[in-house]
Amino acid sequence: MRMSRSPIVVLGVVLMVVGLGATVVTLRDSSSEPPATPGNVETSGARGVASSPQQRVARLQARVNDAPDDWEALAALGSAYVAQAAVTGDPALYPRAETAIERSLKLHPKGNLRATIAQSSLAAARHNFVLALEWGKRATALAPKDPSARAVLGDALLEVGRYDEAFAEFQLMIDLRPDLPSYSRISYARELQGDVDGAVKAMTAAEAAAESQSDAAFAAFQLGELEWNRGHSEAAVSHYRRALKRDPDSVRSQAALARVAFFAGDDEKAIDQYRAVVERLPLPQYVSELADVYRVTDQPDLAQDQLELLDAQLRLYRDAGVAVDADVAIINANNGIDLERSLAAMEAEWKVRKSIFVADALGWLLHENDRSEEALVYSDKALEMGTRNALFYFHRSEIHRALGDDQAAKRDLDEAKAINPNFSIRFSKR
Repeated sequence: MRMSRSPIVVLGVVLMVVGLGATVVTLRDSSSEPPATPGNVETSGARGVASSPQQRVARLQARVNDAPDDWEALAALGSAYVAQAAVTGDPALYPRAETAIERSLKLHPKGNLRATIAQSSLAAARHNFVLALEWGKRATALAPKDPSARAVLGDALLEVGRYDEAFAEFQLMIDLRPDLPSYSRISYARELQGDVDGAVKAMTAAEAAAESQSDAAFAAFQLGELEWNRGHSEAAVSHYRRALKRDPDSVRSQAALARVAFFAGDDEKAIDQYRAVVERLPLPQYVSELADVYRVTDQPDLAQDQLELLDAQLRLYRDAGVAVDADVAIINANNGIDLERSLAAMEAEWKVRKSIFVADALGWLLHENDRSEEALVYSDKALEMGTRNALFYFHRSEIHRALGDDQAAKRDLDEAKAINPNFSIRFSKR
């Protein structure tokens, strides 16, 4: 079987980039509670008072217990559950969110903006981006000048590959309210278009606008990722450490430093740090990274243990209503399992989500199914916006190689290494 990309490539995309609505979106816009007014959800401060998702959930649960028919509190609780799931990786929170949101809509079916926004966020978290788009449109129809409504609509448009429309929504959002959620979306839009300097500038503004230490840590981590993905490892480490200083519980930053240790050649430290991360928060992304470290350090049995844990985690996501068929399809392809069925799943995904990440995944699956000529079409699509993604170039390099175009293969591989020599635990040479 030809060399295939690692699960972390797929899950890192699906759960953290393609699945923006499931993870980053709720972190970037988790303060969707209603304004503080007498008799409303929050009575001790202004809207946007910084607190963690867990704190918001606890506060809102208490409010709902005291006032079961408070439709605004229920909508806010649903949104807080989605945000908490993004932080904790617990998909069991999604059914709770669904119950709270639907109850809010039943109590107040007309003009319920917060529940409408929450429905869009929940659908995105479950990878149902078509439904997220529908709810996002409803939200902006209810409140054209509400930044949070613009956010969920833009997020959904982004995920289905309607980039120009998504970027326009993000611009409207920042015009309405320049804050961490809007700056971070502008940063991501610039990154997708290959403007990494512009993305760093916008994320720096996001960090400056943060209203809590955890939000500032999130922005610092994202700055680290931007620097890491363009090969600036020292700058990345500085950002990751600042993120941990702001929020010592930042698992994402701990995982990033474990990756740093691996590429620094300290395998024992990398494994110890990854194990600590997985024991605390077994998100598929981190489980996959640890599996890759075990694989490249010639510990296949331990790598297989992680893949079995990964399979169990994906079942939990599926049970919670998260669409993981595309994720499973790529994982199967990476391990030479059900290649035809996996390709069919990704082709179905492409019909509803024509994003550059799905294009890259579809191209790679076609390549794994010995259809590299067709694969090249999709690999080209993945790069058509100018995104500086080293893995995209690596994938196209392998496709060119399979087609016998060694010159193009070398050109793309050189470009991947120039963008980020540490682009893959499995395939980058330390």
